[in-house]
Amino acid sequence: MVEKRVWEKNAFHFDNVAKAMLTLFTVSTFEGWPGLLYVSIDSNTEDIGPVHNYRPMVAVYYIIYIIIIAFFMVNIFVGFVIVTFQNEGEQEYKNCCLDKNQRNCIEFALKAKPVRRYIPKNRFQYKIWWFVTSQPFEYAIFVLIMLNTVSLAMKFRGEPEAYTHALDILNLIFTAVFALEFVLKIMAFRFKYYFGDAWNVFDFIIVLGSFIDIVYSEVNIPDLDDTRDTVAAVLYAGSFFSNF
Repeated sequence: MVEKRVWEKNAFHFDNVAKAMLTLFTVSTFEGWPGLLYVSIDSNTEDIGPVHNYRPMVAVYYIIYIIIIAFFMVNIFVGFVIVTFQNEGEQEYKNCCLDKNQRNCIEFALKAKPVRRYIPKNRFQYKIWWFVTSQPFEYAIFVLIMLNTVSLAMKFRGEPEAYTHALDILNLIFTAVFALEFVLKIMAFRFKYYFGDAWNVFDFIIVLGSFIDIVYSEVNIPDLDDTRDTVAAVLYAGSFFSNF
């Protein structure tokens, strides 16, 4: 079937001022501007369809516009705003004999608040608290988290069965160590102060997720293997930064 060919305008064009401003704004956001560039290059005379690479010099206009507007003018505007805010902030201390660093030190001293820390009075509980809050313990947990994250990343498709079994054993060992850490911290801080810290809650979620991971491994659901490994890696990465 032979039909008459009809050329339709692109959604972004320069036929009127409003559409031209919208097109230039789209180009300045860097969203899909290469497509608009090729459409402009292929554009022909009025009521005539596009021709491939009809006007390649149009690319010079786009490049100059992006350099001047998107790079140069935007940076100038941002710099102007920052300088204005700095100048306005300095007006309050215009007649002050202190320099900026001295004023910052005074403001920090006035706004600083003491850090509240739970210290148990029971002798046995205090020993556990001293152990779980010591730097060697924190560094050891930090290293174990890194090793566990690496072990989770060592899986690959088509791995030998013995290799998979060894990684599962490592996962069980790491989970047991992290569960022991949770028990020791519960004994040291008790439930009230342990769950009062957001990072402790995050560590508890990781330990709980590790047990769920073990349960899924025992049930052996193939469709969930990749998902649970990815989630576990992300959780341990977050725990890595929480202990950093």
